[in-house]
Amino acid sequence: VVLCMSPVGSALRVRCRNFPSLINCCTIDWYSQWPEDALLSVSEQYLANVKLESEEINKAVARACVDVHLSITKANELFYSELRRKYYITPKSYLDLINMYVQLLAEKREEYSVSRDRLVNGLNKLTQTNEVVDTMKEELNKLQPILKEKSESTTKLIAQVEKEKEEAEKVKKVVSAEAAEVDKSTAETQAIKDDAQKDLDQALPALEGATKALNALNKGDITEIKGFKNPPPLVGMTMEVVCILLQQKADWDSAKKVLSDIQFINKLIGYDKDNIPEKVIKQIKKYIEDPVFTPEAVAKQSNAAKSLCMWCRAMDTYSKIAKVVGPKRLALREAETKLQTMQAALAEKQAQLQEVVDKVDNLQTQLDTSQKELKDLKDQADLSEKRLARAGKLTSALGDEAVRWNETADQIGHSMVLLIGDV
Repeated sequence: VVLCMSPVGSALRVRCRNFPSLINCCTIDWYSQWPEDALLSVSEQYLANVKLESEEINKAVARACVDVHLSITKANELFYSELRRKYYITPKSYLDLINMYVQLLAEKREEYSVSRDRLVNGLNKLTQTNEVVDTMKEELNKLQPILKEKSESTTKLIAQVEKEKEEAEKVKKVVSAEAAEVDKSTAETQAIKDDAQKDLDQALPALEGATKALNALNKGDITEIKGFKNPPPLVGMTMEVVCILLQQKADWDSAKKVLSDIQFINKLIGYDKDNIPEKVIKQIKKYIEDPVFTPEAVAKQSNAAKSLCMWCRAMDTYSKIAKVVGPKRLALREAETKLQTMQAALAEKQAQLQEVVDKVDNLQTQLDTSQKELKDLKDQADLSEKRLARAGKLTSALGDEAVRWNETADQIGHSMVLLIGDV
């Protein structure tokens, strides 16, 4: 067991009195001061793991620690001789000196490294900023012709859109006028059609009733009428009218031949009521105007002949109304033909208008896209100019600093190499 104690002060005397074994049972070696070789060996040992520029610098620093320690020892003697005050320098003080140097070396290395890194980073940022500025200048120079071209094309496109809109407005006015004419003609045609239909509606009930009555006839009814050798007066009158309408002789023999035709009912149902000859109408007039010739009166003599009587009177009524409706139908056909022509012309004009409108819409879409692209280019150019202005102010303000930073960084690097070694 090795016990190390300082002889300075009264602590050692107190310990020896309290613990006599320290004197009786221990070997006491007094070391008042380390020799110079021991000091050098200790400093070299401590600085062996400290990386300086070279081995010679390590030895020089170790020697400097010894010289500092010895110089303080001599100064202590002078201090004691002049002021009569004792100041002790122990090996611990020497070790603290070496440790303080090592610690201070590490702190200075860190401080210089941070300073150098800060300067280097600042210089790198300036360099990058200058590169970005050059790139932005190049991009801005390339952007200017594109911006000019896009602006010119957009201006031309605006003029074209305005021109096409004017053309579309002209076509639209023409189409609107023609559409109004077509609407007017449609109303007039519909009025003619309604008027003709109104007249026809007067004859249709009788015609429909006669048709239903004819459909109700069967072979037995026809056989009943043919079975008359001398038909009743009203039955004979009815068959005479039927023969006249079918343009046959108005006698009973012709009537029986007509009734014998298997298509008799179908001929009556499909009779061309729209083209009854005028002479036929004149021939049946005396029968129709006869107050006795009515379906009710005929029904008393033959129920089958009643249906034929209804049909004959319906043909006469329809013929009279057809004479009135005929001119109206002709006018209706002319109006419909004119209306169809106008509608076809209107449809053509509407198709032309739609083409113009589609063209205008397409141009408007192109214009909107072009204007958006132009705005984006202008915004990009404005942003680049603002960035260039800010970057120019920054690089201009730091231009002199960059030179100083370069010099300072070089000086720091040189100082770190010369004074504390390669970091």
